[in-house]
Amino acid sequence: MKYTFIETDEQMRGMCDALNREKRIGVDLEGDSLHCFKEKICLLQIATATEAFLIDPFIMKDLSDFIRVLENPDIIKIFHGADFDIRSLDRDYGARVNNLFDTEIASRFLGTEERGLAALLKTHFNVIADKKFQRVDWSKRPLKEDMIAYSVGDVEYLTRLHTILADKLDGIRRHAWAKEEFEIQEQVRYEHN
Repeated sequence: MKYTFIETDEQMRGMCDALNREKRIGVDLEGDSLHCFKEKICLLQIATATEAFLIDPFIMKDLSDFIRVLENPDIIKIFHGADFDIRSLDRDYGARVNNLFDTEIASRFLGTEERGLAALLKTHFNVIADKKFQRVDWSKRPLKEDMIAYSVGDVEYLTRLHTILADKLDGIRRHAWAKEEFEIQEQVRYEHN
């Protein structure tokens, strides 16, 4: 999938203008929780059906335009296992995600036994996702090409996966139930221990 690294305010505005015209976007983030005492978001990944965007929060300090995209109730934000991401976005930016679709929660309502993103990609797209970068230190720069490919892969299929899972939920009349859970997930907040 074609991707763009967002490195200037102009690129950020252009990306957000484009995202605000979308009906749905895939979102993920990478953090350094396994490597730092005070964890932080180290990379944000966003995808439409045709392209991906990567935001390095170490370069881009003002994410307010993107936060408004996350808060826009007219765009479905597709995450997989959103709990950590929602809490991290709250902790680092005070962001609130509106109109969430969580593919892991949807899979639970469908009775799917293996609900990890790699399992869903294998089942629905016959894609083998290499998850070896889940535990690397994402705060180190420069990011290696294979890490970038991994991060794009985490969002590349989310809009298509949304279509499949939403249709299946509709088929068994459980979409409303799942939506209730998505709305509860939207409300989780970071709690400092």
